[in-house]
Amino acid sequence: MLQHRRFNRLPLVGVLLLGLLAGVYLAMAARKRLAQSDEAAGVARHSVDTSAGDALKYWTEERMRSAKPAKMPKVKNIKPLVGRKKRSKRPPV
Repeated sequence: MLQHRRFNRLPLVGVLLLGLLAGVYLAMAARKRLAQSDEAAGVARHSVDTSAGDALKYWTEERMRSAKPAKMPKVKNIKPLVGRKKRSKRPPV
């Protein structure tokens, strides 16, 4: 009879440990997501009040020729692709 009570508690302890593990995992994922959103705070938004017709009038052929490219943002922590996708050796059917 004593063993029967002990076995009833083991699943409860397992569920509690699994819940604790899931909670720790979710907390770490939330922390990582918040850290990433801080990096994205540098993106600026603005509205444009100029009509499309005015923009077409502004960009003449001469202005297009003398236009200089805008500086692009530098992206950090990008890993280069290494290797290629391995294809199967068997012929297609």
